[in-house]
Amino acid sequence: MKFLTLALLLSFNTFAKDLTINDAPMEWLISSTLAEKMYDDDFDENHKHDFKKDPLVTEILQSIKYDPLNDEMIILNNKSTEGLKEKLISYLSKNFINKTDQKYLTWKQNSHKKSPQKVRLFKVKTKRKSEGYYYFNHVHTDISQDNSSLKWLKISPKNTFKIIESFLKRRNTQGVVAFTDHDTDKAFDQVSSLQNNILSTLRGVEWGGATHMCLIDIDKDWSELSNGRKYEGEESIKMSRSSNGFRIVNHPNRKKVFPYTSWGDANGVEVWNTIMEGAPFTRLNLKRSNNRDALKQWNDSLKQNKQYTAVAGSDFHFIIPCLRDRSLHYPANFIPAKDTAKAREYLDQGRVSFLTRPTAPKLTLKAKFTNQSHWHHMGDRVFNSDKNIEVELYADFSDVHKRIGGACYNTINTFYKLFTFWKKRFWEVRFYNKNGDVIAKRTLNAKKYNSKNHFRMTFPYELNDSDIIRAELWEINKKNRSVDLLGATNPIYFN
Repeated sequence: MKFLTLALLLSFNTFAKDLTINDAPMEWLISSTLAEKMYDDDFDENHKHDFKKDPLVTEILQSIKYDPLNDEMIILNNKSTEGLKEKLISYLSKNFINKTDQKYLTWKQNSHKKSPQKVRLFKVKTKRKSEGYYYFNHVHTDISQDNSSLKWLKISPKNTFKIIESFLKRRNTQGVVAFTDHDTDKAFDQVSSLQNNILSTLRGVEWGGATHMCLIDIDKDWSELSNGRKYEGEESIKMSRSSNGFRIVNHPNRKKVFPYTSWGDANGVEVWNTIMEGAPFTRLNLKRSNNRDALKQWNDSLKQNKQYTAVAGSDFHFIIPCLRDRSLHYPANFIPAKDTAKAREYLDQGRVSFLTRPTAPKLTLKAKFTNQSHWHHMGDRVFNSDKNIEVELYADFSDVHKRIGGACYNTINTFYKLFTFWKKRFWEVRFYNKNGDVIAKRTLNAKKYNSKNHFRMTFPYELNDSDIIRAELWEINKKNRSVDLLGATNPIYFN
């Protein structure tokens, strides 16, 4: 009821003026401030700073009661809350980024260009879900020995498992999760007895020194498990081979760049890490993952005939108050197949797409030669002398309106939507070839799609001698003058 009232009040306010940070509810101000401070480079695995001793954090903690298991916040009415709102507004205002997104300027410069191929857009009315399941990658628990001052916001493996299981139950679907604590796979052993037909797990670890890797479905009792900090860069790639796991290069552009020319025989790359570079954090001064640079690196590797599976990872270490479920589950991966027991196999193949937020649809890309009826899927390696293909992208919206968090999440999410002014936003799908050229694109109004209305896009294309087809879904926000990635597919490889 609280967030509905907030929505009505703020909606009325939009007729009078644009909302500013001064109109924000306390929950939004507190959550955004804590997120800004939590993801400051001082609060990292080296324990340079005690989070709870920060003066503004101390004042926040004296002004709220927070329940991490239910992700709910109660604002206390006492002396400690007096003047806190003004301090939070002042802090966030100083850390807001007002400059225009450079990618938006590039988009605007090219927005007048027509799609090289005419894309047909179809609305698909159905209550049926796409065949497939979620894969949650790069999830930490309280076993990871880092961010010690944030221990009170970490979650045990069993509680993390139950929260993910609840997420899947609400969506009437299935999933697989890889717990990847630093230098240990103990979380897998703690939750293995909880596995069921809704949620299963893969034995995993985050491994390496200055450069990190997620090793998924590794051997039990792997001899090098605790030695990851000894290695970095190309040496990590080589030394991780004996794990027999699916080896992912994590956040390759965070701090020290790990160039794609050094990824060697790794199996995959984490091209999108955490929710912190996406809305509602794009206006905060957070510099964590450099996801766009990682996405570019992966694209550059494709030009050089590399075939690394692109995945996303939530990199969940601790709760951001009021955003627990959002930061735990997103970005998420989607595997369009039936058998969850084959998750490792599908990752090896590249049969996976990813979505960065709850409002993004699950994407499935396929293609077929015009003189054939057989469809090829993401990750397929296709050898055929024919050149002419039909490309199809299907977007499944069946989960987009399912509950994410409680009242606290809905309060801040409602304000964010109004703060960024929905009417100024639209989506654009872009299809790319091996050279990174846009071979087709189509804009659409996302408000037309919901759990019963999905979309399908098709277009013809003439292949080059050695080519790929892949797709990305972006949101353009003309009010914020920003562009934000919603999801992407892995390629289909031809010849």
